Amino acid sequence: MIKKIIPVAVLVLLVFTSGCIGGKSVQSSYLRIGEGSYKKGCDEVVFGMPRLALKNFSSLPALDRETLIIAKGQVLKPDFRWSWEGTPAEIFDLIAGPALNCMKSHEVVTPYRPGIDRDLVLSGVITSFELQRSGGDRFRVAVYYSLWDSSGKELLARRLIEAEVPVKSINGAAIAAAAGQAVKEMMQETAAWIDGLEGGDR
Repeated sequence: MIKKIIPVAVLVLLVFTSGCIGGKSVQSSYLRIGEGSYKKGCDEVVFGMPRLALKNFSSLPALDRETLIIAKGQVLKPDFRWSWEGTPAEIFDLIAGPALNCMKSHEVVTPYRPGIDRDLVLSGVITSFELQRSGGDRFRVAVYYSLWDSSGKELLARRLIEAEVPVKSINGAAIAAAAGQAVKEMMQETAAWIDGLEGGDR
């Protein structure tokens, strides 16, 4: 009887300790897009200027996660060593308003609500937010924008805006710094594009 019990006890022990035998689980570190990603000093509301309502950003399902995405060409894979403080869409929702507040031609209104007074509506779909390792390590950000009239029904302009910044080394601090710089450059180009629409540059 004892001979039968011993193998069963050993099997149970192996099942409960298999996690330890396999090694330690990966502990994720959180990365932050710093304040340098948007321009400060334009918090004052300018009255009488055309109002641009900024809708919440969206992204493709693969990017709708906090985990850092590593890309090799067209293949995307999550890296569970690092996570952002929020999804890319949540990050852009927080950064875009302050980043675009210094535009010369429009006053930005965010968060978007259907009943707010506005002259234009801007929406954006995030198509890239990843560490690209094919052809050199760099952080890539891309947003496809659509600019609508005040009703949100007539499309006035659209543009894909992208930015890439080299990643000096594969560690959390370097990745976060490159991502912050890429977002900053992309937002600067976004502001320049919208300001340029007054002159017919679409």
